[in-house]
Amino acid sequence: MKVILSQIEEKVIRASFQKSVINRRKTIIKIRESHLPCYLFELNFTSSRKNKTVFVICDALKGKIRRLNWPQPCRFYHPEMNKFYLTEAEALAKVQDELKWFPFLPGLHLKRKYRLAKTVFLGQVGYPFWLVYFKRRGRYDFAVYDALSGKKEDFFGKDIFLAYFGLEPSPMA
Repeated sequence: MKVILSQIEEKVIRASFQKSVINRRKTIIKIRESHLPCYLFELNFTSSRKNKTVFVICDALKGKIRRLNWPQPCRFYHPEMNKFYLTEAEALAKVQDELKWFPFLPGLHLKRKYRLAKTVFLGQVGYPFWLVYFKRRGRYDFAVYDALSGKKEDFFGKDIFLAYFGLEPSPMA
């Protein structure tokens, strides 16, 4: 399986976390890089004059979709990630369902009428994140940062990582 390499170093994440006014009284315990198991898809769109290619990833736990600039530098990771809860077919169905709303395709329908020509499954990838574990007022918590952009993560948030670590609260709670 391919693992996308982090573009942001740990010291940049530490500085970003500590610079925030909200995080002033929080004590960093540990910063750790983690890779979220995802499926990578190539979407080919055509219009009367032009073709566009868009790459998207679908996380293998909750099925959240995000556009991705591809190709990214990768390395091969031999031990398989075993937390693929969604199958390839379920992930493809999520991507096709998301295409109805075009959230990751800005501008494709404004100038020309594009239609989806082909969807290609490119494989399983590990998407990089930085997890910042901290303590404030006796409570432990963590924050998620995207390792490609360095921004605090809201979209792929804590709920996915809680599921990934097996700590997701039960639906009955």
